[in-house]
Amino acid sequence: MEIENKALENEELQNNLPSSLLNLTTSDTVFVVSALAVVIFLSLFGLFSGFALGYLLSATLMIILFTVYFAKGDKARFLPILCGLLALANGAIFICTTNSSVRFFGVIISFLLSLVCFDGFVNGTARGNRKTFGIFYSAASTIGNIGLTLKSIFAGNTCNKKLIGKAFIGLLCAVPVLIVVVPLLISSDDAFRGMMSNIFSNTFSFVLKTIFGISICPFVISYGFSLKSGRIAKIKKGNFSGIENIYLISFLSAISVCYLLYLFSQLAYFFSAFKGFLPDGEITYAQYARKGFFEMCVIAVINLIIVFSALMLAKKKKDKVCHTIKAVATFISVFTLIIIATAISKMVLYIDAYGMTVLRLTTSAFMLFLSIVFISVILRIYIKKINIIKTALITAGSIILILGTVNVNSVCARYNYESYKTKRLDTIDIQELYELGYEGIPYIVKLVETEDFLVANEAQQYLAEAYLYDYFDNMENAESFTVDDLKANQKNKGFEHFNIPKVTAYNSLYEYIESNPWFSTICQSYFEETERVYY
Repeated sequence: MEIENKALENEELQNNLPSSLLNLTTSDTVFVVSALAVVIFLSLFGLFSGFALGYLLSATLMIILFTVYFAKGDKARFLPILCGLLALANGAIFICTTNSSVRFFGVIISFLLSLVCFDGFVNGTARGNRKTFGIFYSAASTIGNIGLTLKSIFAGNTCNKKLIGKAFIGLLCAVPVLIVVVPLLISSDDAFRGMMSNIFSNTFSFVLKTIFGISICPFVISYGFSLKSGRIAKIKKGNFSGIENIYLISFLSAISVCYLLYLFSQLAYFFSAFKGFLPDGEITYAQYARKGFFEMCVIAVINLIIVFSALMLAKKKKDKVCHTIKAVATFISVFTLIIIATAISKMVLYIDAYGMTVLRLTTSAFMLFLSIVFISVILRIYIKKINIIKTALITAGSIILILGTVNVNSVCARYNYESYKTKRLDTIDIQELYELGYEGIPYIVKLVETEDFLVANEAQQYLAEAYLYDYFDNMENAESFTVDDLKANQKNKGFEHFNIPKVTAYNSLYEYIESNPWFSTICQSYFEETERVYY
């Protein structure tokens, strides 16, 4: 009996992993193979394809993969699910708008929301601003586990090696079948043939993208393994007890006095007794509407940093901030809400007088975001349970989703076009419309038919530029072209580049040439070498 026990112990010692390695299960192995496939798909069709449909599909697959891997069978938690759904919903912006700023922040916000979601599935809902910030710190710390992850995959126990080996053998066995099936699919369907042609048209680029995807896969797998196994770094509460309150009170008081003087000076706009504060000469409507908006944006951001830092760094008694700091922080927050309201009202006046631009609209949306965050800051001063970071993330995700799905570029183009047609604006900036990208093209096509000769002529010039240079290949030296020629030479035809504004823009260009074939014969006359000339 003793000999059998020793033999059993020796067998267990041989099969057990070293304490430094992760004991991977079958689900972990499936996760490795799935993550590799999803990351390569992301590299091929998401990151290098203009952040359109390809990125939407990639991001959706990635979120689903981690959700299935992390989700437990216990009761679902509201906040992680909300963050995950909002991250998924933000993917819609990549087929609804081509605005680079909205898509850029959409990627960042979706990424942060996803981290909160995944951490919530594994560790439960993080309570408090410090613990919420710790989610991002922990995610960054998993980079240090990449070596451990790779070693656990390829140098782990025999069972893991066999599972991974079997998975790759299955993939290899699929190769000869695909060699037969893919050509048959290509010959049976034009859309699939076009997609395959687009994928393999540049083999060198395809290989580089695949290698890039493989190179970033260890980061993704390391995050998954580290979070699930609990091998993550956490922010620990140190011995720092806070800054002496007198420093913060004097600092915040000096800033508050400055803001009081500013509020006092604003009385000049409303009461004649204070007119002496205004500069010589009457301030014009235009000057009032546009002056100070962007400066107020900067002040609002600075105030947010100041108030949030003061609340976090203040020396607390029984985990409570002193009343004086609360009062001064509340004043600064309320003052910020006032200047945000003033800034937004100025921007409304300015847009009404001079038209809408993407910068004016997105900056107004940013100010709306700041106002919601400051309301949460004021509540946080008196209600400890309010989580400012989570509020900011969910608010940012919601605003980005709205800006993307309503398509801020299209809103600006439509507003300016309708304002010009109804004579609310005396003129319209065609170049501004053209710089909106796909969203501006349909309105430029409409302006070609306007009664204003100068506007129509300029619209035709930009249409010629679209046909010859920006939206099609091999048209620069064409004396004339048809719709079929344009479709054959359309840029970015792969499915991964699909988005709604793009389809709308190209359809407008096709329809215009189809209705006005004469235009294709005179496009070259709008250009002389590289300089635009007037027709």
